[in-house]
Amino acid sequence: MNVRFTALAAALLACSTPVGADTSNVEVYGVIMSGYAGLPAYETYSAAADVAVDFLTGELYTPHYDITTLSEGAASISVSDPFISSSQYYAASARTNLGSNHAYASASTLPLGTLGTGSYSGWYDTVTVNGGSGTGIMHFAVQLNGTVDAGAIAGIAGYGLYASSVHPAQLTNDTIIDYAASPTNPWFLEGNGTTLIASHTIGVSPYNDTSLLYTTEIVPPPDGIVGIPALESPQILVDQILAPGTGQEINVTLHGSLTFTFGEAFYLIGGLATGLGGIETFCAFNIDGSCTPPPRDGTGATTLDFLNSALLTAIVLPEGATFASASGAAYNVTAVPEPGEWAMLLAGLGLVIWRTRRKSV
Repeated sequence: MNVRFTALAAALLACSTPVGADTSNVEVYGVIMSGYAGLPAYETYSAAADVAVDFLTGELYTPHYDITTLSEGAASISVSDPFISSSQYYAASARTNLGSNHAYASASTLPLGTLGTGSYSGWYDTVTVNGGSGTGIMHFAVQLNGTVDAGAIAGIAGYGLYASSVHPAQLTNDTIIDYAASPTNPWFLEGNGTTLIASHTIGVSPYNDTSLLYTTEIVPPPDGIVGIPALESPQILVDQILAPGTGQEINVTLHGSLTFTFGEAFYLIGGLATGLGGIETFCAFNIDGSCTPPPRDGTGATTLDFLNSALLTAIVLPEGATFASASGAAYNVTAVPEPGEWAMLLAGLGLVIWRTRRKSV
């Protein structure tokens, strides 16, 4: 059995992230700027959209969408029953500022022809590290927080922090399917020209048997032979899987590192996406003509609430290095203290402990 949600997840979340929350790259970043005249040196992007199928042509399109590039500006859509306006089918929203992403999607019903809904929050900035020569390593920390209600509709959420020597608007797609028309896919972050620093993906299943939709590890067939995809279980690879249930808290700290070249600029990119979609089975290759989807264990709406997340909480530079961004944003940057500063910190800590012990005597 395969599911329609596989293609929908790709359409909604082509910019979401691969598995691997802690990632260190092996490339050295720098040397950009040629050929990007007229393109912004930094930008925020927020989008909310749904996806439907045109029954006449079979093509996907977006009946409702909202996009803004204003920092802290909100993009949102909301679709309700045409006869009962108080009965909401689904909604999605996003807002972005440099260094933080916020995204939300919720759905209780997907009307006929509607495949799903989702949101995307993205930002990029041109950064340069000075104060040294050759290459160095900078370390990053990101806090990902959210609340998930896993109901009768499948969902997926993903965050990624990237570096690129290519302007985000010029990144090329290296897949066969072109999702460029999707408002929730402004930049091909999975394509050529980017390196992943840190990421986390979450699959939300309406089944207690979460393996029906997601996996945290791709297991090759025991005989090494790959069959017809429509006859096999879907392999949507994620870092974390949630079974049906309400009020499930997400609290994940991501760490990553990047090797850079002093004095050479590169783009730092952060993206957070949410998506909800239908899970009807696709039975075109079912040999015996029968195809019965398993009953859903989850009930009610599925909600992916990451409106308070994700936050780039720290960038740590090598000793003596300085950080500059085209936007002027500080991004909680610190440098590794020099040996003398470490000694002062340790001495101060020792003094605090000594005073505390004296008071307790």
